[in-house]
Amino acid sequence: MQILLERDAVLAVMEGLARQAARGDGQMVLLRGEAGVGKSAALRRFLDSLANRAQVLLGWCDPLSAPRPLGPLIDMLAQLPNGQAAELGATIDAGDNKSLYARLLELFGDGHRWVCVIEDAHWADRATLDLLRFIARRISSLPVLVVVSYRDDELGPEHPLAVVLGDMSTHAPLTRIRLSPLSAEAVDVLAGGSGVNAEQLHRFTGGNPFYVTEILAAGADALSVGTLPRSVAEAVWGRLARLSVPAREAVEAAAVCGPRADPHFLEEVCPGAAAALSECLRAGVLVATGESVGFRHELARRATLEQIPDYERRVLHRRALAALAQPPIAPETLAPLALHAEQSGDDYAVVCYAPAAAERAAALKAHSDAAELYALALRHAGTTPDRQKVLWLEQHAFASYLCGHVDAAAQSWCEAIALRHRLGDRVGEGNDLRCLSHVLFQLGRTSAATEAGQTSLRLLEPLGPTPQLAWSLVSLAQLAACRYDDPLAMKYTARVNAMAEQLGDPGVKVAARAHAAVVTVLGTDNGWGELEAVWRDAMSAEGTAELGGLAGGFICWAAAAHADVHRAERYVSESATFCRAHQLDTFEMLAVGAGARIDAYRGEWVRAAAAAENVLTRPGLSPLPRIWPLITVAILRARRGQQPVMPLLDEALASGEPDDLLRIGAVWAARAEAAWLAGDDHAARAEAEKGLEITRAHLDPWLGGHLLRWTHLPGSPPAATTASPVTPYLMEITGDWQAAAEAWTRRGCPYDAAIAQLGGDIPAVEAALGTFRQLGARAAVDRARQRLATLRGRSVYGRRADTRADPHGLTRREREIRELLACGHSDADIANSLFISQRTVNNHVRAILSKLGVHNRTQAATYACQHLTERQH
Repeated sequence: MQILLERDAVLAVMEGLARQAARGDGQMVLLRGEAGVGKSAALRRFLDSLANRAQVLLGWCDPLSAPRPLGPLIDMLAQLPNGQAAELGATIDAGDNKSLYARLLELFGDGHRWVCVIEDAHWADRATLDLLRFIARRISSLPVLVVVSYRDDELGPEHPLAVVLGDMSTHAPLTRIRLSPLSAEAVDVLAGGSGVNAEQLHRFTGGNPFYVTEILAAGADALSVGTLPRSVAEAVWGRLARLSVPAREAVEAAAVCGPRADPHFLEEVCPGAAAALSECLRAGVLVATGESVGFRHELARRATLEQIPDYERRVLHRRALAALAQPPIAPETLAPLALHAEQSGDDYAVVCYAPAAAERAAALKAHSDAAELYALALRHAGTTPDRQKVLWLEQHAFASYLCGHVDAAAQSWCEAIALRHRLGDRVGEGNDLRCLSHVLFQLGRTSAATEAGQTSLRLLEPLGPTPQLAWSLVSLAQLAACRYDDPLAMKYTARVNAMAEQLGDPGVKVAARAHAAVVTVLGTDNGWGELEAVWRDAMSAEGTAELGGLAGGFICWAAAAHADVHRAERYVSESATFCRAHQLDTFEMLAVGAGARIDAYRGEWVRAAAAAENVLTRPGLSPLPRIWPLITVAILRARRGQQPVMPLLDEALASGEPDDLLRIGAVWAARAEAAWLAGDDHAARAEAEKGLEITRAHLDPWLGGHLLRWTHLPGSPPAATTASPVTPYLMEITGDWQAAAEAWTRRGCPYDAAIAQLGGDIPAVEAALGTFRQLGARAAVDRARQRLATLRGRSVYGRRADTRADPHGLTRREREIRELLACGHSDADIANSLFISQRTVNNHVRAILSKLGVHNRTQAATYACQHLTERQH
């Protein structure tokens, strides 16, 4: 399939030049870009757009050991009428260039409009290059557009095409167009729904469309070490094979040295590399950045590593280790030293360098790097004394927790607790139990978290007031607050405040204030000012960055749970920015996930889905930050009439224990809404009732109100309720739909305002129907139509039987077009095949994308191919 995101401007320029050439003012386009950037795809779309407005001739240059003389022109013969092709072919065979040039001028002057495309001119033979020189001098008086594509990353100053381009620049009406790699935003669109993290994909591929599409086709595992798609690996290996032996050895050494390497260091690893670098740079295999050299894309480096035999790779790592280990050792070389030591099989060197490198990474707030380096040290710890090993375990656990790898953190803290117990260190054991309690909560194991926290308290209390005891009480206060146990939370908070004064620890006091404010906000929807003030104090105080991230995550979560859109818009951006600056990935994802839910409230559904996908595709992330994104993607699919929905909500439900209202209360509401949108009112009430079984024991007015909406159901007669305080949900239930709709509108929640309007009269429901249509909420549109039919006293006419039978609601025509998409046909091809207009095809394609829940033609084609394969089996 064609990758044409961010190519509209290029296509518009070429179409304008084609119109100019058709008027007799000939033009030449030089279309350049790196290998795989999508030059051929752009040219195909451009040629499709011509729609028989010009005679098209297309030819290719090939990477042959002995290039075909005039190969592109020979390709074009097959696209000419037999008489013209025979005459031109005979002239080529005769080798008479003067007659050949004359016949070409005669051909282009026969009254037709011409578009000639020569692809991959970096492989052109000399005769073709001479032909380009000849045409360039005369093109301005011919009705012809000549488009020449080539790879600019393979053109050195001595390349034959580079000489020709210099010659043509002085006299041809040239337009130079460079195709750039895709932006991060475009990659984000392509990766939507694929399970591949868009940020990681863009970082590894540099936005190269070929690499992007191959990785997406292979799936998320393709970004793991040793699992590159064969197509990507072979593309890189093919370029390596064209290098001389010394140049290939230099490239392999560069791959071992890392993403960037100093040429002098490269020479120490691979003697003779410096002399071969110029060839590597001319071929575009390596690029120079400042004083270092490296690969254009990380995937190319990985593919190169895969081709190096194990023994040779180990030898290169040993040389790199020896070169870097020469004193004095710079701090920035500690991490490379540790990695080269591991690849060399030198356990002693790993233990020497990895902990120091990890400590430096932690000091620089590179928590992910620190976690990897501590894990490296632990893998090679061997006979390291327990007192040293337990420190590495604790530091690995803390770094893993901060960067979002909470499972790994829990495992290391469990091992550290066992070691502290064996060493008889009750303070260390109690403190590690407190830390374990904190991460067990993030993993959804609230009961186990409470047990670990209480065990920590029992160990530390007999030792008297200590910072460890204070933080143990803080952890228990947090657990109580998140379980809506207000008296217990306040009890622990009071003890923490008293101990903070005694110890003079400002961080403990800020933490106690934060959890007290959380209790107030969750239970009464008041106290936002205090919670915000504590959060800002934590962000600004020295040594409390972790608490700032945690408080930011809580305040964003609470704002999303209470549909407080305007407040959340301020909190989410600031919290995410703070966490990103301090590399607190676990809390950043909490903020981003809450932001996705807020965008769903605001009606910014495309943005909401993209933010949710960004979180859900992060490898190794704990369940807690995934809950809002899972809910967001599920309800957007349900509203659009797409699948799957319930598997996402099943995962979200499994993220917490049955009585964990904070974590899964909103999941029950989402499950109820999904059932209602599917037309199953009974299931909607049942799902909401399950959530209310938890809520009745607590006081959260927003979570409770949300569930009451779905036990009552939109459009039902008014009902009395004793719930308080009054929220828009309660206004809906009691029949004050106008006030509810106004309240939702003030909050910036158009979908919820429309839901409230379903309880009103015919004009109100018609307004709701318009909102649902504008948002693309197809399933909600069906419910609004049913409500209108009831108000008008009419039956609801269903869709055609064959449409209802399709799992995605595709019509017969849409299914036909989906199958043609799977075969790679363009809109123009489909229009010709089905005898309909291209505009009609475009409309059908947009409908198919919406119903399948995908973002572009590539994803629709992939989905359709899978569907066809399953059907054939």
